[in-house]
Amino acid sequence: MGSFHAEDASFGAEGKKGIDMLVARMLQTYDSRYGLGYMSCSVYDTAWVANVTKTVAGIPQYLFPLSFLAILNAQLPDGSWGGHFHRRRSSSSSSSSSSVTSSKGSTWASKEASYSFCDAILSTMASLYTLILHSKHSHQIPEIRLPAPSLDVRISNAVDSLKAMLPRWRIGECNAVGFEVLAPALLDLLSTQGYEFEFPDRVKLLKVRDAKLSRINLEHLHRAAPSALLHSLEAFHGTDGLDMSKFKHHLVGGSMMASPAATASYLMKSNEWDDSAEAYLRLVVERGDGQGSGAVPSAYPSTNFEMLWVVSTLAEFHVWCPSEGGKWTKSILSMIEQSKSQTNGLVGFAPGIEPDLDDSSKASTILSLIQNAGFSEAIVAEFDGPRCLRTYRGERDPSVSANCNALMSLLMDNQDFADKSSAIEKAVVFVHDAWTDAEGELLDKWNLSIHYPVMLLSRSLTELVLAWTSGRLAPRLDRTMTAQAVPLLVKAALQTLCAQHPDGSWGSMDWCEETAYAVLSLVSFLSLPLPVSLRVVASHAVERGRAFLQRGGHEIGFLWIEKITYRSELLREAYVQTALHAVPERLWRMQEMNGRVLELAGMLDRQVRFEEGRSDSPASPGESTTYGDGVVAEAIVQG
Repeated sequence: MGSFHAEDASFGAEGKKGIDMLVARMLQTYDSRYGLGYMSCSVYDTAWVANVTKTVAGIPQYLFPLSFLAILNAQLPDGSWGGHFHRRRSSSSSSSSSSVTSSKGSTWASKEASYSFCDAILSTMASLYTLILHSKHSHQIPEIRLPAPSLDVRISNAVDSLKAMLPRWRIGECNAVGFEVLAPALLDLLSTQGYEFEFPDRVKLLKVRDAKLSRINLEHLHRAAPSALLHSLEAFHGTDGLDMSKFKHHLVGGSMMASPAATASYLMKSNEWDDSAEAYLRLVVERGDGQGSGAVPSAYPSTNFEMLWVVSTLAEFHVWCPSEGGKWTKSILSMIEQSKSQTNGLVGFAPGIEPDLDDSSKASTILSLIQNAGFSEAIVAEFDGPRCLRTYRGERDPSVSANCNALMSLLMDNQDFADKSSAIEKAVVFVHDAWTDAEGELLDKWNLSIHYPVMLLSRSLTELVLAWTSGRLAPRLDRTMTAQAVPLLVKAALQTLCAQHPDGSWGSMDWCEETAYAVLSLVSFLSLPLPVSLRVVASHAVERGRAFLQRGGHEIGFLWIEKITYRSELLREAYVQTALHAVPERLWRMQEMNGRVLELAGMLDRQVRFEEGRSDSPASPGESTTYGDGVVAEAIVQG
């Protein structure tokens, strides 16, 4: 890919200033010791933290009474809890105090509705367990000091709400992080307190749990290498005879894989008190998104994840140049190298955490943009699987978005290696087949919006096409490019155009962030030599989408998937800023007009006409089209 300089992005001084401020603000909040985290708070994790007790001078007391009050304030009128908190500011303008309550949106797409339902069930089970424990052992929080209604009434209402929700739960519609072990564990914990819940999908849930645990020897779990399961260690809270102190060597910065819930469970079930785990939980309560309210997120810190996503998005769409970022670039490089040094040359979502395909790929892409050399060979060596690249060891379901990010890292990395072409082909075929199997309704495991994986596949496949036109792909990939990449790019673009709402927006859960995803999909598509008529339509759609984003004032949704869905205002702003200012990469500005560019233009034209029903078959490479080269060239230089 050609080198990029900041002046190439023609979005003006104001746009550059806004993006520079975003990067500066992110890196100024980064602490080399504690990291950073903008993930929104989770009722589920807060309930676990509220249970932690410590004996001081022979008297047991709850460590985080504010977390318990946050749970009480978040209970909804029907007795349930939603997955999230929203901050409710004091009516006094001079006061900075706030309380947190549970929030539920009123308009969901079907996928968000199923995840919101899963959020509510997990959060209600965890919160009910917390209420039961506090009703039996009030310690320093006597009930007389608690807001009405009484704990007995709250418990009764919570039980009734669970009995109403569980029969409607469809296990197959949920793929939240660890739900297959967390939900059965909570049912078991509630059973030990005398509360039994039967529902139609319970047997199916337990089968999924058993399949997950069949690969794990609980007797030796603490001896194994760090794994994603540690992030959900609270799933073993009720396991008889399991001494959590045996997991002490897995702590990173006092946390159990950056999970407040897992760390709280570890601290409660350890035979010896762990000061580092206590310090971590105090840090999360104070520095997490709850900002001292008692509420905590599902993961903290999320340093690598959020920083890498912001920087790579800005850089891949050429609205911020990391190689010209001065001290900020040094901070980013330092963070990446520090993480790599702690995890065998790869990267996890926070320093010291088990590496994964997503974060490693983003880090490699950034290094390629700054230094022209990533570490995609090491990524393939670690995560290569039979039909795609795995996000992490023991993964139950593969991820389209992670494979798109891996594809991008492979294409941006100038270093060649023996299995590179094979890995590129595997990622493209997997993404294409996933689209085909889903009939275009891609459901990714890390984000609820269909527009998120489409944005990533559009950008990575566009990069593949750029590499093909410049002769940088091995000949074995010609068929992959023409049979999978080009058809999928056209299908994704046409679907995105058809999904735009009359007001210029896309999506139904977070109109701003989803609109940003869709705009960036079209920006990628517009970098290709399109038929003039389609270029006009796509350009107009981008303009309307940007006008919608500029109006602002839209409600923020919870698009990202963890144990509970969450949002990150940092990521949201990065996507919106990038969508407002990204400029399509013009092939004809980056290289000489060559035969492959003209051939690509013909293939795109034929594929568009095929998708629109104006042609019997898509074009193959080298096949002539009804457009002559002169008309194709005119299509390229217009727009």
